[in-house]
Amino acid sequence: MAMKKFMVSVPKEMEKILEKERKERLLETVPETIRVILSEYLRSEARSK
Repeated sequence: MAMKKFMVSVPKEMEKILEKERKERLLETVPETIRVILSEYLRSEARSK
């Protein structure tokens, strides 16, 4: 699968939340955490349609 890169700016409060989420999910990086959360969200949206 081809990957496209995006640069995202987030406020400090969101950074703290993402770091906490990363640790809880035992993931290595914040970008990986964002991908997982986004993937889960999109999957749930597809199911609800």
